[in-house]
Amino acid sequence: MKVEVSEVKSCVKKLKIEVPVDILNKEIDNAYRELGKTVNIHGFRKGKVPRRVLEQHYSKNVESDVLQKIIPDTYKHVIKEHNLRPVGSPQVEDVKMEQGEPLSFSITVEILPDITLKDYNHLEFTRTVVRVADEDVEKSLKGIQEMHAEFEGSDEQAIEVGDYAILDCEGFSGDMPIKKWSNRPVFVGSNAFMPEIEKEITGLKKGDAKETKITFPPDYPDKDMAGKEINFKTVVKEVKKRKLKPLDDNFAKEAGGYQNLEELRTKVRENLEGNEKANADSKLRDELLDKLMEMNPIELPPAIVEEEMDSFVYSARQRLASRGIDLDKSGINMNEVREGFRGDAVKSLKGELILGKIAENETITVGDEELDEEIKRYGLTMKENFHVLKRKMQGNGSIDKLKKRMLIDKTFDAIMKKLKVSDIYVERESEVGK
Repeated sequence: MKVEVSEVKSCVKKLKIEVPVDILNKEIDNAYRELGKTVNIHGFRKGKVPRRVLEQHYSKNVESDVLQKIIPDTYKHVIKEHNLRPVGSPQVEDVKMEQGEPLSFSITVEILPDITLKDYNHLEFTRTVVRVADEDVEKSLKGIQEMHAEFEGSDEQAIEVGDYAILDCEGFSGDMPIKKWSNRPVFVGSNAFMPEIEKEITGLKKGDAKETKITFPPDYPDKDMAGKEINFKTVVKEVKKRKLKPLDDNFAKEAGGYQNLEELRTKVRENLEGNEKANADSKLRDELLDKLMEMNPIELPPAIVEEEMDSFVYSARQRLASRGIDLDKSGINMNEVREGFRGDAVKSLKGELILGKIAENETITVGDEELDEEIKRYGLTMKENFHVLKRKMQGNGSIDKLKKRMLIDKTFDAIMKKLKVSDIYVERESEVGK
C-alpha cells in the first residue's frame, strides 16, 4: 500500500492512499461471495447465482460496500502507522476505483499538534493569600446562625428582610394576565424571586396586598415579560418570622457537635483559611497556565475548538435550565453566545494539551483505585451508593471528565513541587479600603 502524507497546515494533514489491486480484488471477491449467499434471482437457486449475473445486477452495490469497508480500515491503519492523532471527521476525496487498477483516494484530516515542551523548572511565582480577619470569622458564624434559624408564623408582625413569606402573585400587561404564582414561598432579601416585589412586600403583614409595576428590558430571559410593563398584584398569605438561636456553647453543640463556641470558632477560621489558600492556589494555577501557553504556542485544529464551544453552550443551557430559563425561548442570540465562548474554549484546550503532555513526560496517571476513592467521596456527599453512582457516571460519560480533572490536579501538583513559589499575605481589599 502506498501512502503519501503532506501538510496542508500544521494541524491539517492530507493522506494520499493507493490500495494494491490484489487487496482490492480480494475484498470484491469476498463481497460477491457473501452476496451470493443471500440474494434471490429468478431462474437460479439461492447460493448458486453465477458471479457474472451478480455483477450485472449488483455491481454498484458491491462497489459501494467495498469502499465503505476498505476506506475506513485503511484510514485506521495509516493513522496508527504514522502516529497521527485525528480529531473531527475526515474528508474523503478523489476516489478512483477501476477494474484492474489500484484503488486510490485522498483523506484530509485535522490532527492534534505535536508538542515539544520548553523547560519550565526555572519559573518563579508569588502566591498571594488573603489573611482571614476576626470579622471574617464572626461574619461566617453569623451565617451559620442564620442557616439554623427557626421560623414561626405571625399574624401581626410585619415582614422584614430574612423572613419567609408565602405569596399569591399575578402579573398583568394591561388587562391581560401574563404570569401567576400561587402559594409562592419567598425568602425576603434573597432576590431569588423578583427583587422589586421582595422590596415592596417588606413592612406588609399577613393578608395585606400590594401592586407593583415593573418594566422589563427587551432582552429579559422570560419572553412573556420581555420589553413590557407588568403590573403585579401581590397578596401576603403567610408571614414566617425568623428566630435566631443565641451564639453560645449550646448552639455549637447543636450546629456541629462541637464542645463549645470557641471550638466552633476555631474550626470556622480553619475552613476560611483553607478557602483562601484554595483561592490563591487557583489564581496561581491560572497564572502558571498562562505562562506555559505563552512559552509553548499551539495551533489548534478548528474542529476541536468548535466542539469545545458547543460543550460550553451545553453547560450554559444546563445551568440556566436549573434556574427555569430556557435559552431557546429567551430571545438571546445563540450565535453570539456561542462565539463569546471561543476564547475560553481555546484556552481550555491549549491548557489541556500542554498539561497532558507534561503528564505524559512525567508519567503521571490516575489509577482505578484513586478514581474509585474519588467516586466514593462523591457518593458520600450525594448520599448515593458507590456502585450505583459509578454505573451512572460510566453511562453518561462523566467518569471520563472526573478522571481528566483528577489528572490535571495531579499534574499541577507535580509542577508546583518543581517551581519556586513565595507566599505573601495581604489584608482583604475591603479592609485596605477602610
